Amino acid sequence: MKNKVNKKHMEEVLELLANRLNKIEYAQVTSAMSMLFIGHTFGMSEDGFEFINLAIQSRKSAHEKRILRKKEDVRSLQAKIIKLRKKD
Repeated sequence: MKNKVNKKHMEEVLELLANRLNKIEYAQVTSAMSMLFIGHTFGMSEDGFEFINLAIQSRKSAHEKRILRKKEDVRSLQAKIIKLRKKD
């Protein structure tokens, strides 16, 4: 049995976006989604494969940036560690 995507699923996705993004980011994402919905191709192929590849590449890039930020945070925390010595 196939899992059909319906209006309820779209409501959940939009709520997820609304919780994660600020007002301006949410407006940008939803306006791009509506343009895709009405058939605007943004200069990409009409079959959607370029869009899918772009989405995958963007996700990978964002993930790599998050990892780099976490590594930088760990380095800054390690710089704050001091060694304690016993009193003689």
